[in-house]
Amino acid sequence: MSLSSDELKNSLKRHNVAGISFAVLRDFHLAYAQCEGVINSESRQPLWPDSLFQGASISKIISAVLTMILVEKGKLNLDKPVKKYLKSWKLPENEWTKDTPVTIRHILSHFSGINVPTYRGFFKEDPLPTFKDVLNGSGPCDAPAVIVEEPVDEQFIYSTGAFAVLQMILEDVANENFETLVQRELLQPLSMHRTCFSQPLPGYLSENAACGHRSDGEPVAGNWYVYPTQAGSGVWTTPTDLAKFALHLQQILHDDAAGLLQPQTLKEMLSPYREPFFGLGFALYNDKGPGRFFGHTGNTEGYRSMFIAHESSGCGAFILANSDNADPVIKEVINQIARSEGWASFHW
Repeated sequence: MSLSSDELKNSLKRHNVAGISFAVLRDFHLAYAQCEGVINSESRQPLWPDSLFQGASISKIISAVLTMILVEKGKLNLDKPVKKYLKSWKLPENEWTKDTPVTIRHILSHFSGINVPTYRGFFKEDPLPTFKDVLNGSGPCDAPAVIVEEPVDEQFIYSTGAFAVLQMILEDVANENFETLVQRELLQPLSMHRTCFSQPLPGYLSENAACGHRSDGEPVAGNWYVYPTQAGSGVWTTPTDLAKFALHLQQILHDDAAGLLQPQTLKEMLSPYREPFFGLGFALYNDKGPGRFFGHTGNTEGYRSMFIAHESSGCGAFILANSDNADPVIKEVINQIARSEGWASFHW
């Protein structure tokens, strides 16, 4: 049962949000997809269920699964120092890495001690930094250089900079760009045909892409920003494609049978590393009722997102919105979905 269109319109209007799009899983199948609002507050072009949104840090869980695919293929080891894999760029050694070198496990769990929590993105009409510019904090990139600035493996420090290092590892090991690698190994096998990591977004995909909006309702300059940090924040996607991704993972757990990953690998990813709220790539929600939900939230300039799926019941919700101030609407929507779907004791 979908949500009331009138209630959604009222919520968008009350919080001055351009639009929202979401998909719901029920008992291991797509129950419905729904959207409300506009692609652009100036043109008033309506959203469609297949309109693309920036998924922001939801990128990290896709990148984490891609990483584990390569681990299972024997191309990566979670516990070897990342310097063994980095060829095109090196993570600077310092006092923190001398005794405890950074590993991929540290990166996925946010225990690497690496800096740069988030990147602001880049105006697409300006000169864009290369990926190495981003890592080095040079050229048009105004973020600091990526370094280890805290003790390794001692505390949870959320880092998109660490996922930039992971992107460099994946590209160096595969000897191809991240976009091509994730397309072949993950997006194509799952028929996620409305998902890509193109940064900047190609023109042919732009017509049905939701424009980001500021809190005052005005579109983001240039409609959206560019994120060279693809593995950490670069995904363009739809709620239905995210539902396909979640369902595949849930099916692996439910059937205890291999899909893109072996069940034991996925269970390791969804187990706490050091803190109860985070595994390998995935946020873990242990306080939302019986069992455990897993997923991630995200934000880029003009966009907010939520991915949440249950590890055993086959339910989940995937919400994308194109406004800076969409968090209250997302909260209302996920709680309405939980009530209508009978998710016991759930409250966001």
